[in-house]
Amino acid sequence: MRERQREGPDLKKLARQLKDMENLRARWVPAWKEIAQYITPGRGVFDKAQPNQGEREDRELLDPTPLYALDVLSAGLQGGLTSPSRPWFRLSVANGKLADFAPVRLWLDEVEEGMMHILSQSNVYNALHSLYQEVGAFGTGCMLLEEDMEHVVRAQTLTAGEYCLSYGTNGLPNWFARELWMTAQQMREEFGADALSERARSALRAGRLDEWFRVCQMVYPDREDAGAPLPFLSVYWEEGKLESPLSVQRYFELPVLAPRWDTVGGDFYGRGPGWYALGESKMLQQMRKDALDAQQMMIQPPIVGPNTLREAQYDLRPGGVTLVDDMKNPNQYFKPIYQVSPDIPGQLTAMQDSRENLKRTFFADLFLAILWNPDRNMTATQVNAINNEQIMMIGPVYERLDHELLDPFIRRVFGIMDRFGLLPEPPEELAGQELKIEYISMLAQAQQMVGLDGIDRLTQFTGTVARFQPDVLDVFDVDSALDEYARMLGTKASLIRSDEKIAQIRQERARQQAQSEQLAAAQQMAQSANAGAGALRQASDAAAGGGLDALAGMIGLGGAAQ
Repeated sequence: MRERQREGPDLKKLARQLKDMENLRARWVPAWKEIAQYITPGRGVFDKAQPNQGEREDRELLDPTPLYALDVLSAGLQGGLTSPSRPWFRLSVANGKLADFAPVRLWLDEVEEGMMHILSQSNVYNALHSLYQEVGAFGTGCMLLEEDMEHVVRAQTLTAGEYCLSYGTNGLPNWFARELWMTAQQMREEFGADALSERARSALRAGRLDEWFRVCQMVYPDREDAGAPLPFLSVYWEEGKLESPLSVQRYFELPVLAPRWDTVGGDFYGRGPGWYALGESKMLQQMRKDALDAQQMMIQPPIVGPNTLREAQYDLRPGGVTLVDDMKNPNQYFKPIYQVSPDIPGQLTAMQDSRENLKRTFFADLFLAILWNPDRNMTATQVNAINNEQIMMIGPVYERLDHELLDPFIRRVFGIMDRFGLLPEPPEELAGQELKIEYISMLAQAQQMVGLDGIDRLTQFTGTVARFQPDVLDVFDVDSALDEYARMLGTKASLIRSDEKIAQIRQERARQQAQSEQLAAAQQMAQSANAGAGALRQASDAAAGGGLDALAGMIGLGGAAQ
């Protein structure tokens, strides 16, 4: 749970820190504005614009291909990394033997199912989709992950220009700041009327509940109390009111997730496909405008006519009538000033090439091959076969998202569920053990196909050699190969038996086999004994009926009786 308090930090110092962070961010804003204008109109908040303006911001986007390609990218990342319809992460422990212990494995499975259920009941997946759009367009995304008494977790995705970030040496954000607009009613609900300024309380008393006020927020590590169980502080204050904060909260984990597509050097903010596609998009929009102008010039070219027709009756619309005095006088007609003969096919080809370049920049061709495939339950092997080269190119992005988004996301959700008492009682063997997060999404598995191919080839080769030299099977550890294969495929842990259970099964099988061998040996001895007894009975009967000579003949003594 987070803790609220009113007293605390020096707001003047925090206001100066906010100003410094905004000055650093200002260097990025011009590029973000262009990206918002030519890639994703409507995103980005600049120049402290108030919300709910409702103005059109897509006037420069005559060809919507960039926006379409960005939508495909964000949908592909959502379905490929954090799909709400299939498991995409798995919990484990670093100790391999402990991970195979049945009670531990079952506990981990139960926790995973609980986390997936909590996420499906919240707004997290909607927020993640917006976050992927921010990362794809601006190169940086930002999401707040808060506790919620009704749905356990609640997420809010911010847009470029709405927040400021500072990163630590571990590659994760450690300072977060923003300025936001809140209505008087929202401020009362969030902070209570007593914490508000006189101007805000006056608006409430006058019934101006929707009057906007500027509020600042800073989230940062509490370095003055490094041993505190809640090491992060979140401070709200009303802009211009630095006497006392609106709220001071403490967090167990940093509630800010800020993934980046790619970074250069020590930059705090990232660059993504939107940066690389900006020039192509501007060129496509210009080509589209030129093509429309050319077609319009062909259909409605500028015309010239004699001054004598100024007072004449004329109509230049389709089917219109123009009256002239002298039909034989060529100067009595309107005619085009010049003939326009644009290369329409060439223009269309150039625009199509530009569209394809944009789609490749946003990896739309890769994700469309996955999302539009008739087989909606594609395996990772099938995904990898579609476009192995592009999956390898986008691999570093997955790894960065794992580190900057998914790892802190899972830890934050796990911590919130633990504080809400929603986790089952762990086995004693897990005391002091660190949990490990493994990702089993479709795209994460596709990155591991190289390892699976190696196991497949080794297994086939071993089987081939074993036909000529059976003892080669002693070299190949089938159990370890199967465990590794299941791990790479993301198979549910409960489907693979523990080492203890496997040992019991094999011990029982060996016992039953030994019993079967003993029974077979006993039966064979009994059959041999019965055969010997039968032979003796025949000999006895022969001796009684034919005398000594007959008996000697049966036992092969020949003429010994003589």
